[in-house]
Amino acid sequence: MSFLKNIWYAAAWSADLGTEPMARTILGEPVVLYRRADGTPVALEDRCCHRALPLSMGRIEGDNIVCGYHGLRFAPTGACVEVPGQSAIPPGAAVPSYPIVERWRTLWIWMGEPEAADETTVPELFWLDDPGWVPSPGYIHMNADYRLLVDNLLDLTHVTYIHKHTIAGDPSEGLVPVKTERDGNAVRVGRWMLDTPPPPMFAAAGGFTGNVDRWQLITWRPPSTVVLDIGSADTGTGAPEGDRSRGISMWSTHLITPETETSTHYHWCYARNYKLDDPAMTRLLYEGGDRTFNEDVGVLEAQQRALLDNPDAPVVDINIDNAPLQVRRIVEEMLEAEQG
Repeated sequence: MSFLKNIWYAAAWSADLGTEPMARTILGEPVVLYRRADGTPVALEDRCCHRALPLSMGRIEGDNIVCGYHGLRFAPTGACVEVPGQSAIPPGAAVPSYPIVERWRTLWIWMGEPEAADETTVPELFWLDDPGWVPSPGYIHMNADYRLLVDNLLDLTHVTYIHKHTIAGDPSEGLVPVKTERDGNAVRVGRWMLDTPPPPMFAAAGGFTGNVDRWQLITWRPPSTVVLDIGSADTGTGAPEGDRSRGISMWSTHLITPETETSTHYHWCYARNYKLDDPAMTRLLYEGGDRTFNEDVGVLEAQQRALLDNPDAPVVDINIDNAPLQVRRIVEEMLEAEQG
């Protein structure tokens, strides 16, 4: 499998990178993340150029990282700046460095051509770092192809079957049609359920006393960022036309980074614009999200094992596969363009 490289990927939540080196494999390549003395993040190849020990097994000193085998010291640029016991630095003593930026409480890494990295193309996810919203972030390591998770998130019908013990509502929701459209290199899937009882997640939080108009609006952007804008508003108050002043929203954000061809870093976050000063709600959403998304991961890992056991078995597509098929087509187009 080929991965898009000239694009930003989520390497980690900002809060997860502390004073110790962090090892991550991203797009099949070993990476070590750490912070300089002033907190600025650094990303280097996690392999000492001397005898290949992972630098993540070393230590951070000031702005540099020191190999845990023979003490070679590397600057944030990847250049070796000290070899203990000798004054000269051998020619070519360096490791690759990767562009990395910190935005929306997330560390974004660029695994492609460094000169092509453009910070303005980091996905816009303002609600992850906005005082009017409260995030409940989590992380799951998944032993499955990242594309299987994208497929899953673009499919609203699976909720009835996989999540019947967590977030599933009325089983008839699975029959409500969705609208799928391509917008440039984005794919959108959405549906409205008008004049319907509020789901348990929103009933008490929104103080709804009657039926609501519900929305579930999903946007995928390459290579693997999926955002679900979900919420409810009092029936008839204009939510389908854009007025949500009589409603509450929750943005379910999914930052999906391939580790290898069959494993994935899955960063997810519920962010809400209600009960902002309620830590119990933050904890409730985190625990609910962790249970819900681990239900997905269990299914996808079983799916991956079945695909590996019998890779030549035929598969069929049904109507709900419209969005995933468009996504794969876009990624293929972008790969062809990137590889010339």
